[in-house]
Amino acid sequence: MFETIFSIMLTIAMTLLWGIAGITAAGLPYAKTSRSLNQRSTFLLWVTGTALVLSAAWYGAITLQLIKDGWLFVEGTVKMLVPLTLLPQLYIVGAILPRLKSLRNSGEESPTPSSREAAAQPSILLSFFAAALASGISAFSTVFAQPVLPGLSQVGYRFLLVVLLLLVPAIFANRRYMKVKRGKTLRRGLVARLLKFAFAGILTAMVAIALLVGNVLVGVQVSKLPETSDMMNHDWMDEGGGTATRMSGGSNHQHHVHHPPDSADSSQVEVASLTGDISQPADRTFELVAQRKELTLDSGAVVDAWTYNGEIAPELRVKQGEMIEVKLVNQDIDRGVTIHWHGYNVPNAMDGVPGMTQNVVKSGQSFTYKFRAEQEGTYWFHSHQQAAEQVVKGLFGTLIVEPKQETEVYDEEVTMINHRWETDQGYQKAFGNHDEFQWKQVKPGKIVKLRIINAHNLSEKYLLQGADFRIASIDGVRIQDPQPLSDETAFRLGAGGRYDVVFTMPDRPVFFKLGDAKNESNPGMVFYAGSAPERPVFQAESAEFDPSDYGKPVVNDVKAASQFDREFHMILGNEMGFYNGRFHFLWTINGEVYPRVPTFVVQEGDRVKTTFVNKSLGEHPMHLHGHHMTVLKKNGKKVATPWLTDTLNVLPGESYEVAFIADNSGMWMDHCHNLDHAATGMTLHLMYDHVLPSYEVGTRSGNLPD
Repeated sequence: MFETIFSIMLTIAMTLLWGIAGITAAGLPYAKTSRSLNQRSTFLLWVTGTALVLSAAWYGAITLQLIKDGWLFVEGTVKMLVPLTLLPQLYIVGAILPRLKSLRNSGEESPTPSSREAAAQPSILLSFFAAALASGISAFSTVFAQPVLPGLSQVGYRFLLVVLLLLVPAIFANRRYMKVKRGKTLRRGLVARLLKFAFAGILTAMVAIALLVGNVLVGVQVSKLPETSDMMNHDWMDEGGGTATRMSGGSNHQHHVHHPPDSADSSQVEVASLTGDISQPADRTFELVAQRKELTLDSGAVVDAWTYNGEIAPELRVKQGEMIEVKLVNQDIDRGVTIHWHGYNVPNAMDGVPGMTQNVVKSGQSFTYKFRAEQEGTYWFHSHQQAAEQVVKGLFGTLIVEPKQETEVYDEEVTMINHRWETDQGYQKAFGNHDEFQWKQVKPGKIVKLRIINAHNLSEKYLLQGADFRIASIDGVRIQDPQPLSDETAFRLGAGGRYDVVFTMPDRPVFFKLGDAKNESNPGMVFYAGSAPERPVFQAESAEFDPSDYGKPVVNDVKAASQFDREFHMILGNEMGFYNGRFHFLWTINGEVYPRVPTFVVQEGDRVKTTFVNKSLGEHPMHLHGHHMTVLKKNGKKVATPWLTDTLNVLPGESYEVAFIADNSGMWMDHCHNLDHAATGMTLHLMYDHVLPSYEVGTRSGNLPD
């Protein structure tokens, strides 16, 4: 993140200096005396020198980032922005600076006609304005239009933009030059010059507005999502550098909706058939009714909620190995609902993504999910139909899978799922419906287990003070030999992530809360042994938990792999633009938004590595459906203790290498779990090459996943 901020500061400063240089150059032909021309030329040389020093610092920062973080972090900048800024600067150094030095003559006499003609050369003015425009575009791009894997057309468009914006200044500069060349006197009145400058500025602004309007019209049309599409209708099939798949050549991904596999290739299957073995009767049955309901938080704040069973975060608790059957009934959610089992690697047809693994459950309809609870641990579920809206409104709950044989005994167990609610009193953070502190009496010596789930779009910090504690599991997967952490250690969960936290109750209170110590408005829980304390008291943390160096490393095939069958890159960026005809701050993968993002194609049994690179200005909790990822590297270095996760929070400026075995056939979403980001394009699909679609997405079907 420091490199990004430093780059923004440098390019803004460069823009200002080159702009000052351009304005100064515009005044050179109006110098009344040689001394005045000398002074202006000297000032211009100093400004140019300073701007070149800042430019060199920017190129140096890019080089250092290349050395530190690798090519993927700087590729777009090097291909698009460096040539754009470097070309006018090289011209200034090679052609303009010698001319400026030749204009530095002493004396009070009026400049000679040849000096005035040299000072009026359009190339002087235009080269400085070109440098200013190029630097301005670079500053803008760093924040609003990050270059990621740019093609020749994108690179050429930036150059064309500079040329078009220089057309008006070029016309005015050339007219002035021809006037000087013919020996005519320039009007030196300040007011007249300002009026001419303003007129040129207005004309240039009109050109810029015309370009903007053109971009808007094109952007609105190009960004509109199709009324209907299947999940294989993508133009960019990425096979990760591995052996050819059935998708090679891009000819096998069209027109497969609702068609059975070709009898000539019996190995192909449709998503709808990937149910797993559900022939056995269910051991546990549940019914979840999606319905609107007005709910009240502890503070009295009222939530106009969308719920399962009319409550906030209902809990489904089962035993590992049991066959689970969950009937989803949509009572009154007009746009339809589904249930996605977040982090639970169910068979593909049970994954709950509308248009990919099922049709949306419309109002008055139902759908039954059935799967065997193979994984133990802490999980949650939520609707994946327009999830950016539906999860925020409350369509989520918890899935707790108890192990067949518990090796550790807990005396107290508490599930804490945090969320941010929109209420009649503004936004409120809460654990379930508790937006104030809860109080729980626990005898000293008892072992307490906190199952913590972050259902908010952003990462959250947590404090547990008054006792040392252990992080017993991450995203439902147990940590081997977790060591005690000091109560001065904070821990952070990305959106969708889960930690199981364990501590032994001392003879003094233990305080747990959401957020910083200073934020007294956030909710939490007080555990006390004897009399309840008047209020919880928190201290600022001295450290933050790092899962990359905790417990024992996970042991599996991908951790030990020296080579992978397929390697993918996900470069996460941001830009201003249009999505489905509306203007948004877009979040991109490899420079594109869904559905123009790549589709990652694998074959069953492949060892797959993915590299996440976050060039953007925001954090991205990347969530892969149907699989757990083994984290191998962080920022290019091997982590001390590789761990398993299904939702990996990648902060700005960070990179991670993760790997998994392609052992769960289907079509799977791989997206940012800041659901607002997913809703504006930060979504792609992992596709097994022998799987065919059974459903379609779009307004025609009503299947609208994000």
